[in-house]
Amino acid sequence: MVANLRKEIIRLGGEIHFESEVTDFETADGKIVSVTVNGVERYPADAVIFAIGHSARDTFALLEQKKLVMEAKAFAVGFRVEHPQSMINHAQYGDADMRYLPTAPYKLTAQTPVGRGVYSFCMCPGGFVVNASSEESRLAVNGMSYYKRDSANANSAIIVSVTPADYPGSGALAGVAFQRELEEKAYRLGKGGIPQQLFGDYKENRASDAYGAFESCAKGRTTFANLRGLLKDEMEQAFLSGMERFGQKIRGFDRADAILSGVESRTSSPVRITRDELFESNIKGIYPCGEGAGYAGGIMSAAMDGLKVAEAIAGRYDPKF
Repeated sequence: MVANLRKEIIRLGGEIHFESEVTDFETADGKIVSVTVNGVERYPADAVIFAIGHSARDTFALLEQKKLVMEAKAFAVGFRVEHPQSMINHAQYGDADMRYLPTAPYKLTAQTPVGRGVYSFCMCPGGFVVNASSEESRLAVNGMSYYKRDSANANSAIIVSVTPADYPGSGALAGVAFQRELEEKAYRLGKGGIPQQLFGDYKENRASDAYGAFESCAKGRTTFANLRGLLKDEMEQAFLSGMERFGQKIRGFDRADAILSGVESRTSSPVRITRDELFESNIKGIYPCGEGAGYAGGIMSAAMDGLKVAEAIAGRYDPKF
């Protein structure tokens, strides 16, 4: 699909530049006038879409330096949790013949007594836990499924809502500082590998030393650790409460040997780049767009936001659009 999109862009006169990092941009009279790539190439521009990813921390820092107005936003953090896929299949389909059914997914939400929401995110049927770290001495996890969705385990992020009130300090990048703090703790706990713990041991606040009835399906080195204390106490209580409630919806979800991997910290952007009703930032000609800019939470919502921004830019040049 991506290859076909690229071909269509080129057919319509567009260009694709690989290994190209935006390292600077120039403004004049409150408007963007050029973008610098790889510190060398300068491209004149009066309309630039910043459709960055939610982990583009270097770009966030550049935008703050350039006085682009941003704000810290809420997101969610927690752990990647694994169960046997056979357990999830049975919970969703009963004793139905799996030869005729897709590998079962799930979607769970709960409101907890401490007032924080807990929910499943990026559920991966027949999937793998992956080390998704992008910075030295910091560790973050994610999940993935291959096309066949045929690994032995199901996994999903089980995450707790957090707000700017939870972040250290203040400012637009306070959420990034919060993420980094968690990821540094996770890196130390796992000694550079993915720190894991069985849910029963997490409840008892003790490190695990062996898997239970099933083993982890993880990409990258793992090590047993005690994940208690990684999150703040109220967040931990919300996570525990959420797991218990999910166990009432899917039998065995809160089983003692469910495998936790930490830390899931990149669920959505911790930053929102503000924009007006015409989708422009305070620097005219810059159009924040999609997940990293704080206006989407996944592939489809990012695509829809991209359409809105594209229509706004087209309307700028042709009011009839």
